[in-house]
Amino acid sequence: MKKLLVLLPILLGIVAIPTKILAHAVETNYLLSNQLEFQTKYSTGEPLKGAKVMVYAPNNPDKPWMEGKTDEEGRFSFLPDKSIKGDWQVEILQEGHEDYLTVPVDEKGIEVDKISQKDQQDLHYSSSALSPIESLIITAGIGASWFVFLRKKV
Repeated sequence: MKKLLVLLPILLGIVAIPTKILAHAVETNYLLSNQLEFQTKYSTGEPLKGAKVMVYAPNNPDKPWMEGKTDEEGRFSFLPDKSIKGDWQVEILQEGHEDYLTVPVDEKGIEVDKISQKDQQDLHYSSSALSPIESLIITAGIGASWFVFLRKKV
């Protein structure tokens, strides 16, 4: 019984160690028909409805060339101006979720095979996890309480 009382605060401390819980990520797919169509979804398959979309031309990277929102299916379309060659930037933003794509355009038009996603993962974690300091304080507090409790019994 005494061993159980000593192990209990240790087990509670281990349970209180912070862990990150993956919630979901954002994925964007594209298709070129008469326009470049993007569809953005969470990794769960749910569309990113009403996300803000900003398209930046290579000749003016500080001012959006086009602004819009994704539809109910998480889709939006645009056709870059072929006379503005270079890397067009597409930003998709909604409530902390984001995706960034680069769309290269040359004299022939969109280079579909060279469209790339910014190397970043849109991963969100549960905010309910405790920090290491909080876990240590909880473990120390529980351990001290049990130590005082056991000492009084003896």
